[in-house]
Amino acid sequence: MKHNFLQKAVLVSLSVMLIGISAGLSTGKQASANSDNEVDTKRTLKVLYWNEDDFNRTYGNLFSQKYPNTNIEVVAPAGMEAIKDYNGAIQKYSPDLVMLPPYHYQQLSTDKKLVDLEPLIKRDKYDTTTLYPGLLDELKEQGGGKLYGLSPKTNSYALLYNIDLFKKYNVKVPSDGMTWEEILNLAQKFPTKGDKNSRIWGLSSFGSSNLVMDIARTEGLTYMDPGTLKATANTSAWKNAYRLASETTKSGVLDEGISLSGKSYLESSSFIMGRSAMKVASISQLQSLQAAKNGVKDYKPFKLGIVASPAAKDGKSTGNVFINEIFAIPADAADVDAAWDFIKYFNGDDYATEYYKPKSSNNNIGAPLSRMIKEYSGYKLDAFYKLKPNLDSSITSYALMNKSPNFELRFRSILLKELTQVVNGKKTLAKATAAIQSGTQAAADKLKKAQTAKK
Repeated sequence: MKHNFLQKAVLVSLSVMLIGISAGLSTGKQASANSDNEVDTKRTLKVLYWNEDDFNRTYGNLFSQKYPNTNIEVVAPAGMEAIKDYNGAIQKYSPDLVMLPPYHYQQLSTDKKLVDLEPLIKRDKYDTTTLYPGLLDELKEQGGGKLYGLSPKTNSYALLYNIDLFKKYNVKVPSDGMTWEEILNLAQKFPTKGDKNSRIWGLSSFGSSNLVMDIARTEGLTYMDPGTLKATANTSAWKNAYRLASETTKSGVLDEGISLSGKSYLESSSFIMGRSAMKVASISQLQSLQAAKNGVKDYKPFKLGIVASPAAKDGKSTGNVFINEIFAIPADAADVDAAWDFIKYFNGDDYATEYYKPKSSNNNIGAPLSRMIKEYSGYKLDAFYKLKPNLDSSITSYALMNKSPNFELRFRSILLKELTQVVNGKKTLAKATAAIQSGTQAAADKLKKAQTAKK
């Protein structure tokens, strides 16, 4: 009897243990399965951002809906101003998540002060196949070979062109990977005669000096070394940019912007109204084209073509992609998983669905997401993702801006003055180049003198 009793007792105990183990495994699987919806425990995500209200409008409120058990604490040490010392702010506030401009992303990556995201991507089997591949490559390159951050929005540009005009004037249409020189040569194949308010233009731009800056950004040129403050505005690459811009301006094929003159923006835009063959533009131009169909009386739509934005000489990279914020996790973050959940969400499909949703607060999209979609506003978007971004020029510009906010304004002012004289035949390109170089160096020397006086 005792033997039978003990046998039953053992069986009952084993059954209870197995039930407990089974329940535990079931709970564990459920927690794992629901990891994207967050476990029940409360947690705090500390975020370093420049302004709390702006963060909540842009990100916080949406994230709280997705992860209601996560309390978000925003630390904004600079108030309404840009954060200049991210390294110092991270040390002081110990955030779990930080949004970085490309310059600071590069610096903190170099110093190994950010968490490598690739092990987390692998652990969670996070889908990166529909993320902008060129952007991932560039972020890895700027991170010294490792992916330390993701950027949800990419203010990328493409070359938009009027297929009807190309057909009418028997000009070969643009293709992906064309350089600025090739595009400007195409522009010069269109007629230049006629009244400026009714004639055809080869390319919509905003003047020779702005065109120079566009070419420079595409080629990754910088007008000054931010470390030494030595002007570099007279290199062969810069001289070629000055030449291309001034010659194209002289040819008369550039539509140098709009003149409202009592008309709406849509009616004043030669490209939107079908009188300009090409324009380098963001997807907001696609929205404007759609708006014109409904908002401009007797509007005549044209067939639109879209290819990749002007490429550098390698035909594979471009400077016409702008990144404002890269989400990254500091190396000493207290809650890496909470920060990673944030990064996953704002670079994922759920957020993309919300972002592009019709009639939402984000209906007027200023920049496409890095999570690629096939079309928007009735147009295919693949051209906006074809080239690899080159962030070097914007990183250098940011470094110079930190030295002095007036540097680029001063350079652009000099550029406008000198190239205007070239276009008007009052100065040779060689003399203008020398003046641009000397004027830029003079501005740098003035800054160095002021810095020395402070010491």
